[in-house]
Amino acid sequence: MATTTDFQEWLDNLDETSIEEIYCLYESIVGVTQMGGFNCSQNNGRLFIKTDQNDSTLMLASGKAVKAFLDKLDSEYGGDFGWVGGYYEFVRAMEKDD
Repeated sequence: MATTTDFQEWLDNLDETSIEEIYCLYESIVGVTQMGGFNCSQNNGRLFIKTDQNDSTLMLASGKAVKAFLDKLDSEYGGDFGWVGGYYEFVRAMEKDD
């Protein structure tokens, strides 16, 4: 499996970019854990994000790269809230049938 540091290329090659999937990606990075279909691990200060949705592994080589990637996710998938978590919670609340 190839490794890339190109955020956009990696995101473009995801099979699914629903807010639920992006939220799982975001939270797996923040917690350096497995969430949904994403698995984030750490090695020598670098984060590696793997998923069955993509043939490549994304490497975030520094804290600065992690922040830049999370900012990119917030910008592209955060809707009017400007952050993934807020938009995810909004969508979940709107889908409830109370």
